[in-house]
Amino acid sequence: MLQTAVACLFPLQILVGAIFGQSAGMLPQLLEEDSWIRIDREEATWIASLPTIGTCIAATVSGSLSDTHGRIRVTQVAYFFIGMGFAVMATANNFTMLALGRFMGGIGIGCYFPALLYVSEIAPVAHRSILLALNGLMASAGLVYIYILGGYYPWPIAATASCFLAIFGLLLTLFLYDSPVWLVRHDRLETARKSLHRIENPANVEATLKQLQETASNQPKCDFTLKVFVEPIVWKPFLVILALSVLQNLAGFYIIIAYTVQFMREFHSTFDPLQVTVAIGVFRLMAIALSAVLFRYFGRKTIGAVSGFGAAACLLATYAHWKLSLTVALLAENQWIPILLFLAYVFFMSMGIFPLPWTIPYEVYPIKVRGMMCGVSFCSMYVIMFVAVKIYNILMDNLRLEGTILLFAVGSLLFGVFSVTILIETHRKTLDEIEQYFAGGRGKGK
Repeated sequence: MLQTAVACLFPLQILVGAIFGQSAGMLPQLLEEDSWIRIDREEATWIASLPTIGTCIAATVSGSLSDTHGRIRVTQVAYFFIGMGFAVMATANNFTMLALGRFMGGIGIGCYFPALLYVSEIAPVAHRSILLALNGLMASAGLVYIYILGGYYPWPIAATASCFLAIFGLLLTLFLYDSPVWLVRHDRLETARKSLHRIENPANVEATLKQLQETASNQPKCDFTLKVFVEPIVWKPFLVILALSVLQNLAGFYIIIAYTVQFMREFHSTFDPLQVTVAIGVFRLMAIALSAVLFRYFGRKTIGAVSGFGAAACLLATYAHWKLSLTVALLAENQWIPILLFLAYVFFMSMGIFPLPWTIPYEVYPIKVRGMMCGVSFCSMYVIMFVAVKIYNILMDNLRLEGTILLFAVGSLLFGVFSVTILIETHRKTLDEIEQYFAGGRGKGK
């Protein structure tokens, strides 16, 4: 069944969220005076950002590996490295081992996106958007999971539990066939037929198999050369994805994920920062659940615009409250107002700013280079993410909280403008129609 195949990837998606959110609860523990592993502020930024380095390295090759060895095989490698990363962290007794574990987890994330390629290739057009959106939902569930477990319990316990979850997920993938699209392109027709029997109505298997063969014959295999980047169907979507990633990080999404507890302490609120962190995780999960539904009924442009403009409005209101509370006693006494506005910002941001840059790549590249170009795209996106997460202390030391909030507001606003004006509409479009749009048939992509 299609649902069963997709569900086998849920533990991996949860673990991806757990790796990114792990530093939020772990760093405050490590920075305590009585921590058995002592770190300073600079080492804290390395622990927060190191997974993105491992991801960049793995993403450069995992796309090509998924094209040659299969989507599921590389997904199994992702489970393995994430599990090993958490195992190393669970047994760490110094900063080096913690850094190594985070780096290995990042390698696992870099090998993770072929799992979504698999989903995009087995899902019917009508359900592709919502199934891809489930990735964000499960990753957000992973954030809530790690915020609670890693925030209220010692971080080695959270790392151990996550290691066992990775082992469980790896075992599930042993029962999956690869995507019929990939199998047909590698002339493994009998295995493709078996794979189709698990995800298709048996009466449609032979017709679908024939259609896949015809599509494969019309799209010859592509060896990687620099000439690939000259084709409009490759460089145009790449630039769109790159712009989305820059604006996503300018809006502060991954900075907030990596440093949630520390960032909330900057508000100097009477509310417990850890409780607010968990609330942020829950709000993010709710927003992603909503976006999974919205992705089925509304276009990418609409979702991106609402998310960007809504997040910007919430941040500007937060900034206004910050300034007015210095002179208006009533606002200063009601400290729940900026917290509520910030939760609303997280909600709006998680609806579109988060999922869109990670969903679009699986829809916009032609099949002949989809794995390779998703790898190139994600490598670039993680480089941008690394820079954003690493400069957290620089932002807080120079812009302070109010300046950082304004910066995030500008990023959110620009994301909304970009969505309205430039972002391609992929809603209810076949992968062939999207390719034709970038090749020059603009009317099909609107």
